[in-house]
Amino acid sequence: MFGSPGSSEVVPLPSLARGWREQAERYVEKRSQESLSAHHVQELRPVLRKTGRELDQAGLACLPAKFGDAQLDFLLNGPWRPATESQTGLAPVTRRYLACILNGFLKESGNLVVERRRLRFGRSAVRPLLALTPEEATRLLDVAATFGIVAHAVVAFELLMGLRRSEVRRLTVGDFGEQFLRVRGKGRAGGKVRIVPYHPEILRILPSLLEHRRQQVQGYRGPDPGYLFARRSGSELKVWSRSWLDERIMGPAFEAASVRRAWNLHHALRRTCGRTLWKNGVPIETVSKILGHADVRMTTRYLAIDQDDMAQAMEILGRVLPGARAV
Repeated sequence: MFGSPGSSEVVPLPSLARGWREQAERYVEKRSQESLSAHHVQELRPVLRKTGRELDQAGLACLPAKFGDAQLDFLLNGPWRPATESQTGLAPVTRRYLACILNGFLKESGNLVVERRRLRFGRSAVRPLLALTPEEATRLLDVAATFGIVAHAVVAFELLMGLRRSEVRRLTVGDFGEQFLRVRGKGRAGGKVRIVPYHPEILRILPSLLEHRRQQVQGYRGPDPGYLFARRSGSELKVWSRSWLDERIMGPAFEAASVRRAWNLHHALRRTCGRTLWKNGVPIETVSKILGHADVRMTTRYLAIDQDDMAQAMEILGRVLPGARAV
């Protein structure tokens, strides 16, 4: 017999992995019919699928009803381990987000193991690399260009136009106007929409990117949602997942460019965009509009103000107010 939740029994049966996936699909379908935003529904499926694969590969039972403390501890100390000075890992906010998704899925089957643990993730012990220097950013973009048009475009949209990774993945062919890009951000009913002018590099590579997409969908007879970063997967047309982009594009690009890998690859380039604009005299209100923030206070967090910035401020103040005149 299978153990109850909390058991560490090894059940390496492929049917269990399939059972996890089937229940995950039913859960995602149910949530998609509720008031949950389309963006969040898109995030549920890859997270739950990947979690099931990781449990199965570790030889742990991967049915929601059999998920226990052993499985949860494996995730928290393995794939979801925290970033420290000596190891790469996930930020507290990411770990909390994954645990929240898992908890909702398990509760659908009456399993409260995650909820009962009352997990607390605290703050990161590692000072995150919030933004790249202009030299690092240029080097990273040059390297990404050698990886192909998809890698080049993903890095360019985040670094040069300040898009979130989720916004990049949701771009469609219809979002591209002659002078402005329509960006669908966070929020329900498709997300809040903002209009952003093009960076010259985006205009330069856009024809190649559209041609790449045309080749990907050529011959496809199913419904085409128009996603820019579309790919063929069997009989379906899908968008590259966030984890795939991290593992196959962002991580290798940071390494090849000899740039310290940020703990949060989803926002490092977006923050770099905001900080670069601000450091070069663009008003913070304009930066906020480009990034799609509803409050300038959120934009301030993206500027990654450090000791060097404060030292430069004091130098300016010293020139304007040099101090008491000699008497």
